[in-house]
Amino acid sequence: MRIQRTLPPAAAPLSVHDLLHGLAGIFLGKKQLMKLKLEIQEYFGVKHVFFVSSGKAALTIILVALKSLSSRQRVVIPAYTCFSVPSAIVKAGLNVSLCDLDPQSLDFNFDRLQLLIDGNPLCVIPTHLLGLHADVDRVKGLCQDKGVFVVEDVAQAMGVKHNGQFLGTRGDVAFFSLGRGKNITCGSGGIIITNSDSIAQVIRGEYIKLTKETLLRVLKNFCQVLGMNLMVTPRMYWLPAGLPFLKLGETKFYHDFPIHQMDGVRAGLLSDWRERLERSNKARSLRAEELIRRLTSVGQVAKLLSSQDPCYLRLPLLMQNKQAKERLCDLSKQHGLGVSPLYPTTIREISELQGKLPDNEFPAATLVADRLVTLPIHSLVTPHDVETICTFMERVQEADRADQFCSTASDLGKDHLSVET
Repeated sequence: MRIQRTLPPAAAPLSVHDLLHGLAGIFLGKKQLMKLKLEIQEYFGVKHVFFVSSGKAALTIILVALKSLSSRQRVVIPAYTCFSVPSAIVKAGLNVSLCDLDPQSLDFNFDRLQLLIDGNPLCVIPTHLLGLHADVDRVKGLCQDKGVFVVEDVAQAMGVKHNGQFLGTRGDVAFFSLGRGKNITCGSGGIIITNSDSIAQVIRGEYIKLTKETLLRVLKNFCQVLGMNLMVTPRMYWLPAGLPFLKLGETKFYHDFPIHQMDGVRAGLLSDWRERLERSNKARSLRAEELIRRLTSVGQVAKLLSSQDPCYLRLPLLMQNKQAKERLCDLSKQHGLGVSPLYPTTIREISELQGKLPDNEFPAATLVADRLVTLPIHSLVTPHDVETICTFMERVQEADRADQFCSTASDLGKDHLSVET
């Protein structure tokens, strides 16, 4: 464990005001939830809103509801995405179907997607990964005459707009995550939104079956939020980052997870969610712009993944090779830079799904898993942090050039020996 200033890869800090409102939710929970519902409806311009205990719980409820409207069993998702997505599909009693990516945008490879949609799946889940918008309109165009639902995964892009419209409002139904490290947080939580009356009706039927968490678990979540808020600052994050048993940033496939209605304490923690969300997204945009401007000098070792009107959760870079990615992540760990990979493998390689997926190759998703790194751009990142990250990116580029030189020299030597022979 090294005591030093350490940046968390992602952060969504809460104020004392937020925490006090959270405690007030113990007594005013019903009022807080109603206020939150009306605000979400107005902000996103949607008719139906449901609050649950997590983003994966939200997706599970959506899928169980859609399953009641169709006899189809397959759910099409990107071959590289959060492991919670296939966890929810399996929990809903459905089958995972993978589609390869466009490695430049992290959106679907639409030629592959067309083939999968021709097989009549239940739904397709376009994912706005790291705030990069998926082409939902194109997905809808492929799905609309085939009876295939479009479920937007906006877990990492709450409050982000594309062409003046909020992500999450183009598909049939969408969900947000309020987990730690998302655009805003209440510890854990999920939101479902839709303008479809028929989908809302079946979701409501599932929602009313859910219980609320016990007061003990509600208070446990609040204490975790309090602890997170204290430890997420760069001057303290070295402590939780240095404790392996906490497994910070670990990507898991969940065999099972609880699904509950959202409690009043979580709703209270979201009392000024709109202002926090807009501040958070603005801060990320400003830091992303600064990093992008500085990173033009390291174009040979990394490529920025971008889309029109992005508002990144973390800034995604596709390194030139796996070795460059590992170098940068190792340097980040040594110096507390907050640079980190995203998900360790493609969905196909999850051990719990072995034997349940077709034996197909997903070359673009594999490339992304091998090379993708993310840079921290949250509100706790300072201009000095930006400078330091870019300095270490330059070191990685120099090391990569040295490796290429050594490799070339070695190849030339082999050619020389071959000629001499």
